[in-house]
Amino acid sequence: MNWRSSVFPMAAFSACLLLSGCVSGKQQQHVDAWTQDKLLVLQSIETLQKQQNQLADSVKSLHQQWAEIKTNQQQGNAAYAAQQEEIVNIKRQIARLKVATTRLKATSKLLKKSRQISKNNMDRKIEKIAMAIKPQVIKSAEPANHTIAGEKEKDHYTAAYLALKSGRYDEAIEKFRDLLKSFPKGQYSDQAYYWLGESYLALNNTGRAIGNLEWLVAHYPESTKHAITMLKLGIAYRSQKRFADAKAIWEQLIRKHADSLAAERARKLLTLLEANKNTK
Repeated sequence: MNWRSSVFPMAAFSACLLLSGCVSGKQQQHVDAWTQDKLLVLQSIETLQKQQNQLADSVKSLHQQWAEIKTNQQQGNAAYAAQQEEIVNIKRQIARLKVATTRLKATSKLLKKSRQISKNNMDRKIEKIAMAIKPQVIKSAEPANHTIAGEKEKDHYTAAYLALKSGRYDEAIEKFRDLLKSFPKGQYSDQAYYWLGESYLALNNTGRAIGNLEWLVAHYPESTKHAITMLKLGIAYRSQKRFADAKAIWEQLIRKHADSLAAERARKLLTLLEANKNTK
């Protein structure tokens, strides 16, 4: 009885130890498994952190690359804009050069034309001077003394004409008047009266000019200066507001010398005179 009672506690204790060992063994297994899982988790976390850091570095690198690309793009846009502006400036310069070239060509043409006109005008002036100082051809034979007188008259006329063309109007008037006194019926008398009229007009002495021009119109109807003298006479009348006299002499000019340049000018002056009259 005592043996059984002592054995039972021992057995119970042994069973408890056995059970305790079983439980401890299971707990140890769980601990070992958790430790292994923990290491794996820590390794995974470390791997993920490394990957996260790598991704962060990659993102940072990508941002840097994007910033560089954007900067390069901006620089490229600026360079492109500068190139475009330079192209526009070059086109403008080309356009200006074209305009300047066109103007230069036009100016060159005008200059050539002006030179040609000046040359033609000079030729006409020389021809007029030559005609003015050229004596009329006399068909009949003349005595020697008459020829000498003709040469003297020509010399007088030439000196007076050159004084006129040089702008020495007072001297020209004096010489033309001396010519008319010395050769009142000479071959240059009509020319002398005309140039006297021109000289007085140049000196604003319209009254004296009208007197000489009227004398030529009345006494030298066959003169080569007759048509232009009538035109100038009408202009002198108009300057003195003698409009009726101006109209009369211009109408007479048109009747007598219808095809002359002086008559063409007189027609225009008459039209203008009538227009001015109607506006008043």
